[in-house]
Amino acid sequence: MEHDISSASHLFLILVWLMLATPLSAKTVKYDLTVAKTKIYVGNESRAEITINGTSPGPVLKFVEGDDALIHVHNELSVPTSIHWHGMLVPNDMDGVPYLTNLPIPPHESYTYKFLIRQSGTYWYHSHFGLQEQEGVIGAIVIAKKNEKIDDGDHVIVLSDWTHECPSEIMRTLKRGSDWYSIEKGTAQSLVGAIRAGRLWDYFRRELLRMPPMDISDVAYDAFLANGRRVLRIAARPGQTMHLRFVNAASMTYFNLQFAGGRMKIVAADGQDVEPFDRQSFLMAVGETYDVLIRVPAKGAYELRATAQDGTGFASIWIGQGSLHTAPNMPTPDLYRAMGNLTWRRVFALTPQGTMGMNMTLMPMTEHKEPYDELRSLHPTNFASSTQVQTIRLTLDGDMKRYVWLMNNHQLSPRDEIKIKKGYIARVMLINRTMMHHPMHLHGHFFRVLNGQGDYDPLKHTIDVPPMSTVVIEFQADATGDWFFHCHFLYHMESGMMRVVHYEGYQPDPKVEAVRSQLYHDPWYAWGEANVLSQMTDGFLTTSNTRNILTAEWEAGWNNVPNTEWESILTYGRYVNRFLTVFTGADILRMGENPSQIGRGIAGLSYLLPLNFESRAWVDSQGGARFYLDKSITLTPRLALMLEGEYDTHDLWYGKVRMDYLLSKSFSGEVEWASDYEWGAGFGWRF
Repeated sequence: MEHDISSASHLFLILVWLMLATPLSAKTVKYDLTVAKTKIYVGNESRAEITINGTSPGPVLKFVEGDDALIHVHNELSVPTSIHWHGMLVPNDMDGVPYLTNLPIPPHESYTYKFLIRQSGTYWYHSHFGLQEQEGVIGAIVIAKKNEKIDDGDHVIVLSDWTHECPSEIMRTLKRGSDWYSIEKGTAQSLVGAIRAGRLWDYFRRELLRMPPMDISDVAYDAFLANGRRVLRIAARPGQTMHLRFVNAASMTYFNLQFAGGRMKIVAADGQDVEPFDRQSFLMAVGETYDVLIRVPAKGAYELRATAQDGTGFASIWIGQGSLHTAPNMPTPDLYRAMGNLTWRRVFALTPQGTMGMNMTLMPMTEHKEPYDELRSLHPTNFASSTQVQTIRLTLDGDMKRYVWLMNNHQLSPRDEIKIKKGYIARVMLINRTMMHHPMHLHGHFFRVLNGQGDYDPLKHTIDVPPMSTVVIEFQADATGDWFFHCHFLYHMESGMMRVVHYEGYQPDPKVEAVRSQLYHDPWYAWGEANVLSQMTDGFLTTSNTRNILTAEWEAGWNNVPNTEWESILTYGRYVNRFLTVFTGADILRMGENPSQIGRGIAGLSYLLPLNFESRAWVDSQGGARFYLDKSITLTPRLALMLEGEYDTHDLWYGKVRMDYLLSKSFSGEVEWASDYEWGAGFGWRF
């Protein structure tokens, strides 16, 4: 009997050991996501947006670390789509970047994404096709740790910016150099505004440095939303600790977060746990996620306000019940001071020897309140000292007037891939040479942010690079494939601020490689202006991509001359940088008492001079030359004084003075004096 009991005991122990030694099969978590057009209402306004399962943002995808994700995406649009899993460590062929890692999902077809959940935390997903992210293809991802319990105090809050305007029209408006969005949202700079603010010297200093007026967001938005609403209400008990998972899924808006009920405790950034610390408020870049804990006060409902960085609006999250306690207004950034009052700011960087040191970087005094200096990983993130280092220098460049955004002064192209050596430490110096923030996002990797925490520097997948500053990041090159690295301002990315990180030796999928050229497609945009006055008319038509510019200009006058005189200038220009464009073309004109048509070839250049004077000079096929100089002075946001002078060796001097008052995005009233045609009045049309 004892022998039988002993044998049974041994058998039981063997079975237990086998159960413990044999891993349980991973749980497969399935989702079906349908991408389709749906009318969305924000307040009293509506727009046909692209939704996921009928809503924007789409459903929160929930997993546990170790799960197998199986996500069926059904495209019910008339155009292709894609889904990128932002911040997720997925196989390269599941990353969802059309023409780079995947083929786009064709209209009325489906695609299944499969990947192992290798992490925990707060992440999100969005379309990487065209401007669909702005149209509503966004959603959150929550991944619990193994054995982690998520209670009713855990809430996801997806922040976004909303406009009733079509995103493609927004892009065209930006490309034509319009200041309308700054005027519409009240952030436009002007000479009178600088005088009133006591910033006249700052204004002229910016002009002397040939810098454009600073802005924080390029687009004027109609609303800022939390989970698709201007006002979001979250039920909570007095004294309850709430775990709020913030996702900034906006296209162009950084948000300042502030809670009326006290300080917020930041416990994770970009899905990675950090040593908890308190902040009264903090700035959140586009593409980032933050997990914060708040304690609900004893009585009332308290506002957690997400204010657009440029101060033009906010979304409200009300937590609790009872009397309302509003969050304080965030100060509006002083854009005149930000441009003119430059100061030395300490930025963590690397010494030439590759060791940590302190570097002094020139940057403007903006409302820069990201909590980066306080982010500290819970675990060491340093790499083995014996690992070889590959240093990569990337400049972030831009031209607000032409709305061109570049890296190392080039748009995306096959010759500009960032080639990575597998097994190395890739150390990237991001040098922002523009007057705008840039939220830089690396697909498929976490990188260390060198913020002075030493071995505990935090891990992130998205980092803000403030204006005129340098940020250094580094990552272990332990993956394979082609990965996107880009500014997460949607319109900056689509205008050229992106790169491909290529692991040496990787061979792309032949089907994707066959259409890779579409990744480098450089779209053309067209716009124009016509000024019709009582004594003359002038204007232009332009079509352009990043480097190539085709322009047709005209001017015709009939006052103070014996016959109607006219001139047409047709040019092809090659954009070099924001200061210089070279061109060639033809000058065709008709003038004089006995008018005859004259045509001559021209070749020259346009150059931006100090104080933002636009100059243009050419030589022509008849041995002559012409020199232009013009200047637009914004007196008030809507009123501009335009000065133009010209010397031509054939026709000598010519000049114009025009006052232009902007009535709407497309129309203005004008009064003008031209030396050949004298006084006139009329209107301008921008299209």
